[in-house]
Amino acid sequence: MTQAEIRALENAGRSTMVWSAEAYDGTTHFSEVMRALLPATLILVAAAALLVALL
Repeated sequence: MTQAEIRALENAGRSTMVWSAEAYDGTTHFSEVMRALLPATLILVAAAALLVALL
């Protein structure tokens, strides 16, 4: 394992720990999750409509 790979693994471990410590605020974010899922849902609906149109 090279020095660059060791450094990358160490930095990845540190950034994950910092992210989990800073990002968790103890509340649920249902509105943000729904807003994130909306585009995917619209894409799936459009794909289903196109498949039905081909029948």
